Amino acid sequence: MGYHHILMMILAVGILFICTIQFPHRHPGSIRISQLISVLTALLIAGCSSGNLSNVFLLSLRYKDTSSLALSDPTIVNTGIAHAVQNVTQSGDEPILEVRAGYMGLCIMLNDGEWICSTSATSLTNIVKLSSSSTNGTRDPLNLIYIANSFKDDIVFDGLLFIVVAVAVFCFVMLSTFPGWHEEVDDGGSAVEVKPFPSRQVSHAALGASAVGFAFGLISALWQHINSAAAASMAEKLSYGQITGHVGPAAMAFGWIGVVLIGVETLGLLVMIMSIKIIESLADDD
Repeated sequence: MGYHHILMMILAVGILFICTIQFPHRHPGSIRISQLISVLTALLIAGCSSGNLSNVFLLSLRYKDTSSLALSDPTIVNTGIAHAVQNVTQSGDEPILEVRAGYMGLCIMLNDGEWICSTSATSLTNIVKLSSSSTNGTRDPLNLIYIANSFKDDIVFDGLLFIVVAVAVFCFVMLSTFPGWHEEVDDGGSAVEVKPFPSRQVSHAALGASAVGFAFGLISALWQHINSAAAASMAEKLSYGQITGHVGPAAMAFGWIGVVLIGVETLGLLVMIMSIKIIESLADDD
């Protein structure tokens, strides 16, 4: 196994955590990796689209089981609105327990602990309305489904991930063209294993693509993390403690692990190119 094969594996695992599409591999040794990528990337992008994927989410909003208000903050001028929010939450039917938002879908948890997920917020809203025991009551008094769907449609942006995947696939293909070990006959007639240096143009193209992918991946991961954390915090404050918000750990882990691995792959390419330069300069001096 050559040095570039190790970089290809690192890059493949990085794509595994952040990419949203499949692509054909040209290197025979990457078939098993591509199968694994196809399965896990599908799980990532399909988060919250089915009950089995309810744990892959960006933002979670949950009604808080409380009957009191904590209004000790001196900056709160109008306490009446806080009491109004509490009254709306406590009146009517027992509210749904939690709403989760992913890249492509939403999930809601009813009182029985069962997750109901869909890519359509309207479908989930109709389910909640039908489950209400009274005509005046509502199981989503603060419209958490609407808030989560607005977060998914208006705040979450996965366009940068497509750019990362495109340049990462390009880099992966470039790495697959690097020459491997093969046997040659030396001057003494003996068979020896040799490995030519990769093309300088191809190496620099792969490095450039990898650096661009790392930059866009870092921006995307930061964007995703900051937006999710900000939305969770604002939801808690604007509800005056009647709901709690959380950032999805699985989605954040996928994003950051992918960025780190692509960064390692970029650094590995840079080290390889610099090493080849040093070896060539030493050979020229001799």
